[in-house]
Amino acid sequence: MGGGPGRPPQAEALPAVRVLVDTSAWVEFFNGHATPEREAVARLLDGADDVCTCGVVVAEVLQGLRKDASRKRIEELFGQMTFLEAAGISSYVRAAELYRALRRRGVTVRSTIDCLIAVLAEESGCVVLARDRDLSAILSSGLVGARSWR
Repeated sequence: MGGGPGRPPQAEALPAVRVLVDTSAWVEFFNGHATPEREAVARLLDGADDVCTCGVVVAEVLQGLRKDASRKRIEELFGQMTFLEAAGISSYVRAAELYRALRRRGVTVRSTIDCLIAVLAEESGCVVLARDRDLSAILSSGLVGARSWR
């Protein structure tokens, strides 16, 4: 693609990545921990990628706040993100099937919410940024079409 007469060709813009940020990564970010996940969240918020959230992540983050003063600011931040919704009952059925398939493989996930987050990421074409051993096990299992951010 040319840039017109006397102009250099424009570089093709890289497509934005959709990233569903899990509660575990938000905790690292809001607590200011020096972790790769905290740094990744900071880069994502400053970049052009599509930072996504969902209801269970919003609820988990807000319920864990120690100071009510930061609640409004965090709600506003989440309000600026792409909000992912389950595609009806089929999303929950898929999360339950994923949980059961993992159990058959000997992998016990401690929270159905992690299975739902993986399903929402899969349905929405997102990668997942998390600092969570269960989500890591789910995403690396090959049973879900979403993958870890990195």
